[in-house]
Amino acid sequence: MSRRIPSDHPLRLLFRDAAEWAFRHGEFADRRARNERLKCYLGEDLLTRFLHVDQLYRVRDARGRPLADVAEMLISGEAEGISAELRALEVQRHIGDYTLFIVGVFPESLNRVRRDWRRKDSVMVELGGLLVPFQDVGEYYEQAGRRAYRRASEIGREAGAAEADIFGTLSEHFRSYVQVMNLIRIYLDATPAFGRYGRLLS
Repeated sequence: MSRRIPSDHPLRLLFRDAAEWAFRHGEFADRRARNERLKCYLGEDLLTRFLHVDQLYRVRDARGRPLADVAEMLISGEAEGISAELRALEVQRHIGDYTLFIVGVFPESLNRVRRDWRRKDSVMVELGGLLVPFQDVGEYYEQAGRRAYRRASEIGREAGAAEADIFGTLSEHFRSYVQVMNLIRIYLDATPAFGRYGRLLS
């Protein structure tokens, strides 16, 4: 079970400052994407949640093995026979958050996935009822993230979830938020205190 980071913890405050800076300097094609709720979601929710590895790899297969591959997450979710709205929402939200975090904060980690993909010509993904081939893992992660957030938004609206509109905005402006997460990474890398605060959690 993950430990919750207190609201006054230095890391949470640092993430808040990083998100504030990133939203101030980021470029948004639509000004509606630059809103306070999204800034809070990315800076104080997503980042603090994914500080713990058990949260980053919370989706597991039938044997309890943590999954890092997006396609496996989708297959595992379907294999579990997800019918409960909230469970489906949780899986789709996680896939959206996971892809945004990886592409935005740790894009270099996609190099390992790219090496695995060299054994295949492409990966087929269903988008809007069509099977679409992807030859670049970054493009695949972006499309998978957009689709997952869109599904989370749809399920959330049906379930009356308060964050449904957040997921819809994340889907619509996914690339803008990838750039925001890039800026957050730059801010954190330039902050010597980041490593020191991280040790406070152990």
